[in-house]
Amino acid sequence: MQTRNKIGFHVGPSGNMTGIGNWMRQLDAAGIPFFLKSADHYGVLFEAAHIAAQSNVPHTLIYRQSTRGQNDGYDYDVPPYHKTPVEAARMHWQRTRDNLPPEFDRERVWIEPINEVDKNRADWLGQFAVLLAKLARADGYKVTLFGWSSGEPEREHWETAGMLAYLRLCAKRPEQAAVALHEYNFGIEPFEKVYPFHVGRFQILFDVCDKHNIARPTVHITEWGWSLNHVPAWPDALDYITKTNELYGRFPNVKGAAIWNLGKGAEFGDIHNKAQRLMAPLLAYALQKRFTVPDAPDDAPPPIDPILRQEAEDSPPDPVTSPPPEPEPQPQPKPQPPPPPISPEPGVFFLADITIPDDSPMEAGMTFRKTWRVQNSGNVPWDASYRLVHWDGEPMTTQTKQPLPSAKPGEQVEISVDLTAPTKSGIHFSDWRLVAGDGRPFGDILFARIRVTAPKTIGKNDGRYLADVTIPDDAPVAAGTRFSKTWRVENSGDQPWGPGYQLVFVDGHPMGHVLAYPLPAATPGQQVEITIPCKAPQRRGTWFSDWRFQDAEGNLFGEIIYVRIVSI
Repeated sequence: MQTRNKIGFHVGPSGNMTGIGNWMRQLDAAGIPFFLKSADHYGVLFEAAHIAAQSNVPHTLIYRQSTRGQNDGYDYDVPPYHKTPVEAARMHWQRTRDNLPPEFDRERVWIEPINEVDKNRADWLGQFAVLLAKLARADGYKVTLFGWSSGEPEREHWETAGMLAYLRLCAKRPEQAAVALHEYNFGIEPFEKVYPFHVGRFQILFDVCDKHNIARPTVHITEWGWSLNHVPAWPDALDYITKTNELYGRFPNVKGAAIWNLGKGAEFGDIHNKAQRLMAPLLAYALQKRFTVPDAPDDAPPPIDPILRQEAEDSPPDPVTSPPPEPEPQPQPKPQPPPPPISPEPGVFFLADITIPDDSPMEAGMTFRKTWRVQNSGNVPWDASYRLVHWDGEPMTTQTKQPLPSAKPGEQVEISVDLTAPTKSGIHFSDWRLVAGDGRPFGDILFARIRVTAPKTIGKNDGRYLADVTIPDDAPVAAGTRFSKTWRVENSGDQPWGPGYQLVFVDGHPMGHVLAYPLPAATPGQQVEITIPCKAPQRRGTWFSDWRFQDAEGNLFGEIIYVRIVSI
């Protein structure tokens, strides 16, 4: 059997994506599926989905919203662990879905809703994933979880009841629910030194599925490469890429891997420039290279690496699938030494919000008391040295350290803090943790999350798109040419638009250097025209620019209006 290159790219905002359009179009024209993951930047996936819709080549496209990239007060990277799996799935899916761009292609683009989660919560995460995937399916989306860190999780985490339930769901709906993994080199080591526990670790997952008679899931390697801030030059990368392709090619369920990273971040150095240098040689390689892998029998999946299989055989047998061993004569018991003393370990478990449920509306500047019910889940009592301290988000108070009520192990108590709502409207959160006498934090994070409403605002801001006056969608425009885009819109709220109201750029390519323009004055119900100057990008292809209405306090409102052109 012959396969083609499965290595693609991970992209993000403000990076170096020079040549990405050419990379996509040439592979598509050759009928070779490409693998593309994007975080917080849907524009490149919009173009990729358009290409896929025209050719029907089965490209793999994945979109993730990160906490840092969205920066709206909600943690998109990990689920709200303090809630039940059911509550967490509903909350996290709603926030993810409602924040997707309106042009999102549900048929062709996967959503990766969480990233690098806690393997020690595997059973909880499996339960969470089952419900989130069902909610996504009901809304017409497909999801890939869990974005496991490279080298994670362990075999026993895949075999929790919750995780096996999610794997069964993936087996039932492989085109809608999948598994996302990371496989890093953690340096520039040769392939043989990091295989099979960093690259190739997905085989542990497949071995667990085989053991439990579950069909192997669709797998996306959503981050792949060398290290956080380094990509080697092509000659040094070639052998590693080739051997990875030879491995991934044996497993049709592994759809591909995304080289980290064409996106830009201060902690990543200039990795976006280093990764971009691989684009041209990787394209030529993908167009020419084919990999011959052994054919598996029709009734058998590709083989698992024997090293990983031996690891499974050395582990305790599964009591469900393995028959009990024959009894053996037991030696006479020997006197056992007394057990070692139990080391003190503080703990706290969140039980309920007593006051101010999540996302409660609150007027700016209002003072309120947040109360949680918690349980001392450790093996030591809380004494006068224990404190509640502000940990993350906005403190909303000057008293950032407070004493705890005394509580014996297993006892339930209520903890309260007096807070003041910030003056800026929007979602705000304040995280708090319990700290032992030695300064060590422990247990669940307690948090308050409120929705602040502007005190001076009367009524509702809203705006509605009516028509394109100039430059209809997908109009051809010569590269580098200046043009004016005009929309007809309506003030569909009950607030007049006045000083400080703007049209602001929110996604895609701004097609200019100015990211905000004043809105014309408009009373409720009035129709007006908005015009902005634009310049067609020099690089040929389909480009879009999304814009939103913004009030004088910085709150976005109304429908997205957009420019979409074909630069020729």
